[in-house]
Amino acid sequence: MKKLALALIVLLIAAPSALATEHRVRKGDTLGSIARRYKCSLVELRQANKLRGDRIKAGQKLTIPDTCDAVPDAPPDVTPTAASAKKAQTITHEVLADETLADIASRYDTTVAAIEAKNKAVLKKGLRPGIKLKIVTTADERAQKRVSYTIEAGDTLGRIARKFHVTVRDLQRMNPGKDPDRLRVGQKIWIYGEGRPGRSQAVGKPQHGSLLNGEQLLDGPGWSLRNPAHAWGTNETIRYLKAAFAEVKKKEPQAHEICVGDISVKTGGFLAPHKSHQSGRDADIGYIFSKVTPGKPCVFMGANVGLDLPAMWALIQAIAGPNEAASKVEYIFLGYDVQKKVYDYAKAQGASDSKLAWLFQYPRGSAAMRGLIRHEPSHENHLHVRFECPNGDPDCI
Repeated sequence: MKKLALALIVLLIAAPSALATEHRVRKGDTLGSIARRYKCSLVELRQANKLRGDRIKAGQKLTIPDTCDAVPDAPPDVTPTAASAKKAQTITHEVLADETLADIASRYDTTVAAIEAKNKAVLKKGLRPGIKLKIVTTADERAQKRVSYTIEAGDTLGRIARKFHVTVRDLQRMNPGKDPDRLRVGQKIWIYGEGRPGRSQAVGKPQHGSLLNGEQLLDGPGWSLRNPAHAWGTNETIRYLKAAFAEVKKKEPQAHEICVGDISVKTGGFLAPHKSHQSGRDADIGYIFSKVTPGKPCVFMGANVGLDLPAMWALIQAIAGPNEAASKVEYIFLGYDVQKKVYDYAKAQGASDSKLAWLFQYPRGSAAMRGLIRHEPSHENHLHVRFECPNGDPDCI
């Protein structure tokens, strides 16, 4: 092992350019561990390799984009990674159709041997869809959650897959026996995704409510948190935010990290100094600036320091959605003066009058009850987004 480690170190020093352009997946590698080695984001790796999810297999060759480090960190058998120092947790994984132990091991940054050792009794009759395995993992946000989705008018498997950031093949594996050519409005299918096990529930009003089985947002590629303890939300809120931040990073790659403020505490309820933020549906997001970069932990700053208007416009569009019918947002609160700056920029870029009228309260006046984006006192240094009640949360108001 020492000779292998020495050989690897020599290889890293002697041929950094080769390793910086291509990586051959080894047994035990995950997309996350490769991203950490090359100091990349998952989004960059997916885009460079045209991946729709995080699934990779041993022997596969991955292109490492130029935006990553030229010399990667040593692999786990040479230098311990940060993940190896994290506290292990035991989670439950429900096996999907056609899923292999290698697939599951890759998902949770573990090995086939470790899964087999932990689940000898349940695996006596082999790996079968529906059985539940105990997985010991140190990975972040890799636990599985299972969500029931009701087919809506116009849905296709492709559209549903894009909505939940999975592949059509994954959906078919999640729902064996379902004919993709015979989807019916009202029919229920299962969606398995990453996050905390179990479906979240937003209960009550944003100003008087609670959060059950919430999911925590952690620092990610393109965003950082002011306080992780205040970054709990519904599964939908966390998914929408991650998708929006990824879209901004794709459209405006030079923009600085987005600063995320309070969402909710783990179980919801009162969170000082806010009146809302009680049911996992509200999120405070800092402005993006052209010349000033917030530090860590990030801070909110006023628009007087110079907004990065292209990135701000990208952020608002990514959060609001492509149009009014598809939007999952109830309100965006944003100071009226800042509304004007972004509105004027968007108009100059050719945004249609109908889109601007749907999105902005400006120029109707700060008291006008029109537009998705509304003026609200104390929102001069950040925007506040409130998402609609998730489908399937009957107690959400």
